[in-house]
Amino acid sequence: MAFQQQHRAHKQDLRTQVFKYLTHWRLFLICMVLGLAGSYIYMQVTVPQYKIKSTLLVLEDTKGDGMLKGTAFSDLNMFKSTSTVDNEMEVIRSRDLLYKVLDSLSLQTTYFTKPLFIKKEVYGARVPLRVETGKLTEEAYKTELKVEVIDSTRFRLRDKDYAGVYRFGELVNRPAYEFRVFKTAAFRTNSPDLYIHFSDLEALAEAYSMSKLVVLPVVKDANTIVLSLVDALPQRGLDILNTLIGMYNRENVQKRNLIALNTIRFIDKKLAFLSGDLSGVEADVESYKRSNRITELSADAQQSLASSGDYSQQLAATEVQLELVQSLLSYLASSGNSYTTVPTTLGLKDPILLSLMEKYNSLQVEKERLLRTNRVDNPLVVNITEQLAGLKRNLAENLQVIRKGLVLERNGFQRKSRQFEAQLNNVPVVERGLLERSRVQGVKTSIYHYLLQKREETELSLSATIPTSQLIDRPAYSAIPVKPRGQLVYLLGLMIGVAAPFSFIQLRSRFNTKVSGFTDVEAVSGNVRILGELTHKAIAGPIVVHRDKTTTISELFRYIRNNLQFLNGNNLNQVLLVTSCSKGEGKTFFSVNLGITLSLVDKKVVLLEFDLRKPDLLKDIKMANEYGLSDYLSGARLAVKDIVKPVSGSPNLWAIGCGKIPRNPSELLLSGRLDELFDELRQEFDYIIVDTSPVGLVSDAFSLAGYADASIYVVRYNYTNLSDLAVLEDIYANDRLKNPMVVFNDAKKENRVSRYGHYGYN
Repeated sequence: MAFQQQHRAHKQDLRTQVFKYLTHWRLFLICMVLGLAGSYIYMQVTVPQYKIKSTLLVLEDTKGDGMLKGTAFSDLNMFKSTSTVDNEMEVIRSRDLLYKVLDSLSLQTTYFTKPLFIKKEVYGARVPLRVETGKLTEEAYKTELKVEVIDSTRFRLRDKDYAGVYRFGELVNRPAYEFRVFKTAAFRTNSPDLYIHFSDLEALAEAYSMSKLVVLPVVKDANTIVLSLVDALPQRGLDILNTLIGMYNRENVQKRNLIALNTIRFIDKKLAFLSGDLSGVEADVESYKRSNRITELSADAQQSLASSGDYSQQLAATEVQLELVQSLLSYLASSGNSYTTVPTTLGLKDPILLSLMEKYNSLQVEKERLLRTNRVDNPLVVNITEQLAGLKRNLAENLQVIRKGLVLERNGFQRKSRQFEAQLNNVPVVERGLLERSRVQGVKTSIYHYLLQKREETELSLSATIPTSQLIDRPAYSAIPVKPRGQLVYLLGLMIGVAAPFSFIQLRSRFNTKVSGFTDVEAVSGNVRILGELTHKAIAGPIVVHRDKTTTISELFRYIRNNLQFLNGNNLNQVLLVTSCSKGEGKTFFSVNLGITLSLVDKKVVLLEFDLRKPDLLKDIKMANEYGLSDYLSGARLAVKDIVKPVSGSPNLWAIGCGKIPRNPSELLLSGRLDELFDELRQEFDYIIVDTSPVGLVSDAFSLAGYADASIYVVRYNYTNLSDLAVLEDIYANDRLKNPMVVFNDAKKENRVSRYGHYGYN
């Protein structure tokens, strides 16, 4: 049983809460319409943003073999440089690269028109005028310029402090800016006014690097990356991504060719030196033969000289290698080459040296890439710099060791060469001189051919270098803007339209200090009995119940009449005491109309105006205030029949007025004649309705409580203070009134929900 009561109470409370909001459906409807209207206006004034993206495949090369692996030139170690996806992503969004892209597209200048008092940006082929900027200061970035076309040759320039007329192509020179304005293919003499804004490319490049340009792998640890950005002008976004990818590939190729170009320059220097040497040797041989008329040497001399020549050639090769070693040592020792790659070793075959040089060159390239997106004091850059310094020392030490070995090798070749030279002492001096010159010529020629071949191989390898990235999806954009999202904006507008009145009603309820529903009264005590409720009266005057007229409020009084029989069981509710907490809650109005309602069923009813301080009952029924209760109770020689007066228009209704307002109403209610009054009235009338003073102000009602069969406590919606319900709580807790019942008065649509149905009927 307790569970069922709790369930019914919960259901009733839920229905009350729901109905509290449903009664304000017009407010909800208006707010939702306003929310949708606001969303529509927002959609109209907000510039749509489109997402432009492209997919790029980065060819990762952690070993540094590059694209030459497996070709005829794979032994050229100077081309090896490592590359990873993470490094290439940093390069793509580096500020330096983005600055070059933005500068190449002249994005430091943006153009706007105002067709309907709203700025609209124009770009590309739709711009009627093109601005070529020169000097721009910080003030220029804060200034909006307006260009008005006068005719086909002139325009008017305005800013906040200046206005002037210029010719197209003429230099506009102001303290804050300097530029020229040129006509484009879209130019018309009736072109709309153009508004120009300047942007700091450094700040713009940083904005793209930090947030505007998004570079992410498609999946984790994948070689495929997605480049995307959001822009109000899709064509500008396409131009940025296309230019960025093209410029990145070009710079990538240039970086990959940097070592090869340094090697070619190094070979060219050696070839120039050997070319001069070889020309001198050949001229000396020619002059010697011509002066001595020599055509060929003897076979024996040639054999001896051949052996001597072999050692001399090896000796010369060793000398060349020593010279190369010395050149490399000088190259490493030069302070100007600290940040450049080491040239190829050419004829040096030492594996340790080759390995060190390969690692040194790879680190040098990696350092250059890091410096593009990081500062010199970055820990990664400092670490690579320290490694390069160590490798440089190791290279120098290794070259010193190689030089010592070559010196020993050269000394051995010199000894062997001197042995063959001793055997040639018998050869005629002229013949020997010719062979010696021919030997030097052969050595120089072979070295020259070797260097020339390496140079050709290096140039061929340069032509084979390709970018490390491959375009998978060209830059494209979706026709549906990413911002603002229409469905989301309208949904938010609708939600705000619902939330605003909901919050308003909720806050009003929380800060409301008046009685607003049954639950406020039921919280006082679980034993509160609800007799009924009365709606807000829509007709003027205190009397709302008529025999020949049916209204909502008159029907509610009839339901209350029926409820009087059921709420008190079989006991007769002959004497009804009507009171409230404070004045203005409608107790007199209720007493009069309840009396009329009871009199309609042929019951004799009398109304007692026991509000001896501020009586209103007779005034409401338009009766004169003659002798009354105060006169009867004060001991005057008056009988009950002398103070009972019939009410005009109601055959079965009588009334007893207050009479003369007494100076001591509380003491007057202790008169012994009060018992006689109620005894005689009980015998004469079917119902006695006692209209008393408010119990929250005086105690008159409690003095009369003993004569009543039931008490009716009137509570007025949105009028009775919640704090005043403490009086009702005291009445129930201490049985201050007999059989107390509550009537709710002045119910409006937001209040008229109860367990008694539409009219408050049980």
